[in-house]
Amino acid sequence: MYLLRKITAALLALLVSISSLAGIVSAADAKKVSVDVATNYTTLVPGQSVLVSVKILNIPSDLGGLRSAKVVLSYDENVFTTEGNLRFDEDLGKYIWRDDTFFIPSQTFETPNYRIENPYPEDSNPADGRQEVVLSISALNNKTIHQATDEAFASFFLTVKKEVKTQDTSIHIVSEGTKLEDAAGKPVHGYGTTSAHLLVGAPQKIEIVRGTLPPTSDPIKLSINSGMELNALAVFDNGDTAYVTELTSWETTDPQVIQARAQGNVKATGLGKATVTATLGSVTGKHEVAVYPANAPELVEEEVIRVTVTRIPNERSFAAATAVQIKVNGKTAEPGRLFDGTVYVPLRSVSKLLGVDVGYDSAQKVPTINGKTVTHFYTFSGVSYIMARDLSSLLGAEVKWDKSTTTLTIKASAPKK
Repeated sequence: MYLLRKITAALLALLVSISSLAGIVSAADAKKVSVDVATNYTTLVPGQSVLVSVKILNIPSDLGGLRSAKVVLSYDENVFTTEGNLRFDEDLGKYIWRDDTFFIPSQTFETPNYRIENPYPEDSNPADGRQEVVLSISALNNKTIHQATDEAFASFFLTVKKEVKTQDTSIHIVSEGTKLEDAAGKPVHGYGTTSAHLLVGAPQKIEIVRGTLPPTSDPIKLSINSGMELNALAVFDNGDTAYVTELTSWETTDPQVIQARAQGNVKATGLGKATVTATLGSVTGKHEVAVYPANAPELVEEEVIRVTVTRIPNERSFAAATAVQIKVNGKTAEPGRLFDGTVYVPLRSVSKLLGVDVGYDSAQKVPTINGKTVTHFYTFSGVSYIMARDLSSLLGAEVKWDKSTTTLTIKASAPKK
């Protein structure tokens, strides 16, 4: 009996040792592969939509790439809703995210290396107060799944419920349901995950700002018959901020001086002063606007300020905008978007093909190309887009647009450093 106990103890010790070694291998693998979930905002107000992006980073070469990936995310069903984002697919027999409510920036016009299915909702445990989202990716044409830097595999919308109270919440990867397979079809164990942490609830106040400039108490100056794009910036108790322009109602104290149109667009219709207001629920932001005659000396400084105003497109509309094929010196870049009559191109993809340097101005919080500030840009699903027409002034590139084929051609004789 004593001998049996010693043998049993030895076996247990061996099993513990093996488990410890497996833990070490898993820890090493976790440093190589990471499944991440990120959002475009970290603070949200009731009724606001958030774009959730899924990334698989650091795919090691010794795995031969990935053949397939099933990613499961979890969110608080008391905070978020999928209402308006789903449609029922008769062939699949289940609800899936509509084509215009999820975005795949990595897919090109060439033959894709992998297929990304529309995400679909799931509720693995009806009693836990959380819902799941399932995303499936599979390689095609004997290729493997890969991801470019700063690029999400897929992004989809969730909406904050209108009656939600102020609270912290998270959207995280569910390890039990998430499965990765290497090129040989073997499961990948021990990968790391990153969650998205958010604050939801009513803001402390609303600031009305020009473009994405910092809040100021100075009056906004306009010349007669001109217009300007304003944004509503929600400020929370913890200091976080979020743009809520599309969720607010806009008014003006004197329409004879200023007309406040939808989504923060204002127009100067008469000389004088008026106050523009933006209201979200019980919170209202106000800002004075002064209208001067054309070429008035008071407008000189304002014209300088306007140069740095950047535009914030409607995210849902941007996701559903027409895809644009982009050719750079004969090579295919990642697709762009035709939004509000303007072609936006992916900054990093186009710059790489042009052989130019992309940087970031931390003071102005804008990207740069060869040290030159980009004044009109937009970040969507982890990708920065700029207006195609700005490439001419920034790089001296020749830009041609073919409306019939929705193709943008960019030519540059040599990199402009």
